[in-house]
Amino acid sequence: MRFTVQSRSGEREVEPDLRYVLLAGYTGRDQEAVRAHIAELADHGVAAPGTVPAVYAVPATRLVPAGHLTVHGERTAGEAEFLILDDHGELLIGLCSDHTDRELEEHSVVKSKQTCDKPACPTLWEFAELEDHWDDLRLRAEVRTGDGWAVYQEGVLGSLLTPERILAVVGDHVGSLKDVAVFSGTLPLVGGEFRYGPGFRATLDDPVLGRQLTCEYTVEELPDIGS
Repeated sequence: MRFTVQSRSGEREVEPDLRYVLLAGYTGRDQEAVRAHIAELADHGVAAPGTVPAVYAVPATRLVPAGHLTVHGERTAGEAEFLILDDHGELLIGLCSDHTDRELEEHSVVKSKQTCDKPACPTLWEFAELEDHWDDLRLRAEVRTGDGWAVYQEGVLGSLLTPERILAVVGDHVGSLKDVAVFSGTLPLVGGEFRYGPGFRATLDDPVLGRQLTCEYTVEELPDIGS
């Protein structure tokens, strides 16, 4: 996937040759909130992770530009997360959605993640420009329903582990992070319930530099043919 790096000095293009994508999970700084999120998932039949934070691998081909997503069932949902890329030693930050098959998740968390594409915003920011106000960046997710857009997740990045800490945790699991994209893990759900709909939108707001990343896409269920 090709990205545009947006910085105060201008723009440049990057197209990393990724081996795979690693999805971090349960990465909240507040361990009580992490336990609450695990309990939310348990209420939906999702087994607790073996380790916290957890790490899951998906093929690099699953990382796609946000726009339109085709899924296998009616119970799939996005999760707003920040994306971490290491571009020759420089950390780049993006916005993505860990879209997941919630029905399959009740049987296998890994397969529920591997079966869905992972939409991402095509714009990246340099972490060096964000580091001094990182905790103030605001992440928000909305799901489109019959009544319009409903807030699904919302909070500041200060509630999640920092990019450096996430990379350290992921590295402990897999070793080398060369040519790997990392998803950050996500925020708790507003109201604690999954919501499904034909559209998903995530935003990452930088209140200091006055800019925003958007990851928005439509969701279409494959027709049930031949069953």
